[in-house]
Amino acid sequence: MWPSIKRWRDWAMNELWPLYRISPQPQALHYSYEKAGLTLHDQPIPWNAEAVLVEALLRLPRGASRRKADYFLRLPGQKLIAAEQLRRQEADERYGIVFRLPPLTATSAAEILYRKHVLGQLTLPFLSREEFLQNLRLQLSSLFVRIGAENVACETFVASQCRGLLASAVLLSPTSLAPLLDLDLQVEFRCERGGAVHRTPARLSSSQLSGRQALVAVMPQRHPRRIGAWTATWLLGDRPLGTQRIQAISQHHFLRSLRLSDTRFVVQDGAGPMRLARQAPPLEGAVRVGPCFLVSSSEPGMAGLCPLRMVAQVPGAIQPPLLQEQEVLITDGPAMVAPGTLDAADLAQVSGFELSVKGRVLGVLSLCPAPTAAFTSEGGFKPPHEFTWTAAAEEEMTERLNRLLEGKSKGE
Repeated sequence: MWPSIKRWRDWAMNELWPLYRISPQPQALHYSYEKAGLTLHDQPIPWNAEAVLVEALLRLPRGASRRKADYFLRLPGQKLIAAEQLRRQEADERYGIVFRLPPLTATSAAEILYRKHVLGQLTLPFLSREEFLQNLRLQLSSLFVRIGAENVACETFVASQCRGLLASAVLLSPTSLAPLLDLDLQVEFRCERGGAVHRTPARLSSSQLSGRQALVAVMPQRHPRRIGAWTATWLLGDRPLGTQRIQAISQHHFLRSLRLSDTRFVVQDGAGPMRLARQAPPLEGAVRVGPCFLVSSSEPGMAGLCPLRMVAQVPGAIQPPLLQEQEVLITDGPAMVAPGTLDAADLAQVSGFELSVKGRVLGVLSLCPAPTAAFTSEGGFKPPHEFTWTAAAEEEMTERLNRLLEGKSKGE
């Protein structure tokens, strides 16, 4: 076929045939934006986006134009934007066409054109800086103090024991967190006593920026060493998102705040499992028995290491046998201190167990049963033998009084 006739035939195929038979047919329209090397799909386009991409998936019948110069994108009040790329998909008649736009300043309606014919429309939503900041939320903010080998979330700690401080929080947004890249997210650590201020930037990974929520942790270069209150404020530039306060106290103050919350006995009968008992069990039936103390601090949100010493009380002994001496992490909730169990035969001479800290007795767990009150014929009271009053004895006395009152009420 002559070249001139072939060119005329191609022109006739494109220009003279009915448009509905050979025109591209849109299958899907999508938009995305680029930010710091990330491409985020179908998200509101923020004010600080670097570029906007619009992609159309087209079905091109045989005879339809496959030149990207025939495709345009139109925005209200702007010049036509030519297609940047036209690539073939896996299917024979499917093609993807890509348009690259400059950053938006407002929500816009975009039209995809094939020559002068509209193939499809889509809305490009715009996200302003004020709207993003208004919807950003800071939740579950916590302060962790490194004490020994542990990191503990707390509100109060011993200043001399602090080996590091860490602030963590969860950032939530209805859109992706990518706009945070230009907003200078940081944490300001301030000492209320001396006024010293340290600011530490917070950095998010690419996967966190692509998502709508992220756990962020920040560790300052210097940790609190002075007694007093400290605050950690999350900032976006100069805009505060949330503040937390933490108190550093002295070792002496911490030891004075220690309290004995409760006591128990750890009992093992025969080959059965371990169990906790409120009252001292009969040593004849038990195989192994041990003490259990529950220690806490009266300071709210406390975290501190405490050197606890536990001994067995043996009447007449010059030096009471040492059961356990160790540092225990104490909080404002009960911390269990239990050195283990002893053979019941070894407890024949033991009257109880004593827990102390720095020479101060925190509590005593007695193996002796609570004495029974005895009255003389004249109505006098016979003093019982020496007995250490404990929380268990208090509970036993209350239980007996309740039974006595219930029996008296039934008798009436």
